[in-house]
This record gives sequence, C-alpha cells and structure tokens, in this order.
Amino acid sequence: MSQLYLAFDSETGGLDENKADLLTWYGGIMNEDYQILDEVYLKLKPEGRLPIAEAGALKVNGINIQNHLADPETVTYAVGRERVIAMLKKHLKKNGRFSNITPMGYNTPFDIRWTQKHLLSTEDWLSILHYKVWDVMQDVDFLKRAGWFPKELGSLGTVVDFLGIPKRNAHNAKEDTLMTIDVAKKVMEIMKSKKDGGSSAGAGQDLISLLEAE
Repeated sequence: MSQLYLAFDSETGGLDENKADLLTWYGGIMNEDYQILDEVYLKLKPEGRLPIAEAGALKVNGINIQNHLADPETVTYAVGRERVIAMLKKHLKKNGRFSNITPMGYNTPFDIRWTQKHLLSTEDWLSILHYKVWDVMQDVDFLKRAGWFPKELGSLGTVVDFLGIPKRNAHNAKEDTLMTIDVAKKVMEIMKSKKDGGSSAGAGQDLISLLEAE
C-alpha cells in the first residue's frame, strides 16, 4: 500500500474557528517523492449568510470579502466538502482500519480545527485520513531544540528564508502548502546529507553547511 499525504493549508477570517469563517482551503495528494498527484483549491463561503471575518485577518491574507463573494469560483462549505471527499476517496486505500493518507502541513492543529469546524466533520476526517499527522513545524522545532536551527525561527516564512528556499506568495493556502513541502523536502535532504557525511549533497552544494554556520 503506497503512502500518500494530504498536504493542506487554509486561510481564515480570524484566529478562533468558532467566531469566524474559513475562507480558502487547499489540499493536495502528495506521494513520497513530494509530487502532487491531485489537488483541490477552494474559495469558500457559509450557507445562507455573509462570512464572518476580522479586519486583521483579512489584512494578513489579502482577501477582499466583496470580491471573494462575487467570484463565481467561491462555493459553499457543502459543495467544498463534496469536492474534498471525492478527491480523498479516489486515492484512499486502507490496511485494516488504517488509511494510506496522512495529513501534512505547517502548524497543523490550527488548520485541522478550522477544517473540522467548517469543511469536513471530525467523523469525515477520522474515517478517511490516518490518525497520525506530519507537522513540518514540529520537525523545525525539534531541530531548534537540538541546536541545529536558530531559536528565532517560527513562521513558515522565516524557515523558508533560513533554508534559502524560493519564497512563494505567503498567506495563500496553496502557496503556503507548496512552501511547506519545499521545507519538508529540504529538511529531509539535510538529515540524509548529515547521515551520509555530506555524500548525498549535490556537487558544489554542502547542505550541512547550513547547520555548521550556526
């Protein structure tokens, strides 16, 4: 059974999923080679009412609510749920009760809360996805605790800058997901390079110099 990941992220109308709405959501089915096999990008709105969003959150993610609602691609949570479940079930295989699709993101508890509140129920989530979660932020935090990465690193953008990864459009659900994948891939390359004494790094590129510079 091939291992797959749901690489995902969301943009929201605030910090509390009980007081604001989910505005955009991206999920990509990723294989073990970090390739996206399938994807769903959703612009979302609640049924029968205007979205609730705080000015501060909209300033960060750059979403204009009027334009968001006028966009013909913006769909209700119910429609979004159908699209996400259809994509997941297309790739789902189970070994007994365990799914082959593991959720993956950056600071995943935040996005899981919002997804389960507005898009996929907790029951949907647990019935389709593996109970384990790959949180790339935890990988970064471990390397910080081990003294390999600077303690000042926090947001996805700071990690991208530190690792010298090309910066995409931050605070966009799809672009943040792709940057998370880039970070996960780079961290894995660094660890493998360290394990192999640098032999797995490309010619002229010593990945572990990132660590030794600290």
